[in-house]
Amino acid sequence: MKLPIFSNEDEPEVSMSPLIDCVFLLLIFFLVSSMTKVKNKDIAVDLPISQSAIKLKPDDKQAIVGLDNLGNFYWDGQTCSTNFLHEQLRSICIENPDRRIRIDMDKDSPFGRFTEIMDACQFYNLSNIGIRTYDENYNRK
Repeated sequence: MKLPIFSNEDEPEVSMSPLIDCVFLLLIFFLVSSMTKVKNKDIAVDLPISQSAIKLKPDDKQAIVGLDNLGNFYWDGQTCSTNFLHEQLRSICIENPDRRIRIDMDKDSPFGRFTEIMDACQFYNLSNIGIRTYDENYNRK
C-alpha cells in the first residue's frame, strides 16, 4: 500500500535578516579596526610666518623635532634631552636616511639651539629637513 504524500508542509526558508546583521557587524568591525589614531606630535609654539613656504602634504612617517621659546627640545611632541635627540637622529641615519624631518620652532627660540639641531642633522648626513611655518588653514583656532 502506497502512502499518500501530503504537501501541506511549507518549504523551509532561509531568513536573510541574521545574515545581513552579521555582514554589517563584520563591516563595522573592519572599519573600526582599520582606523588608526594619529598621534598629535605638535607642540604649542608661535610659528614664524612665511610668504614663500612650499605646502607639503601631511606625512605621518616624518620625524618631528620641536624647539620652544625657552630652548627646550621636543621629539615627536615629547620633551627630550640633547643626547636623546642625537640618538634618535642617529637611528634615522642608520634606518632611513631619506626620512623627512620637520622642525617646529618658535619664532622667539634661541638661534643657537636651532643651530644645534641643524649641526646634528648635518653630522648624521640627514638632508631631508623642513621648517614648519604658520599656515592660516592648518593653524586655525
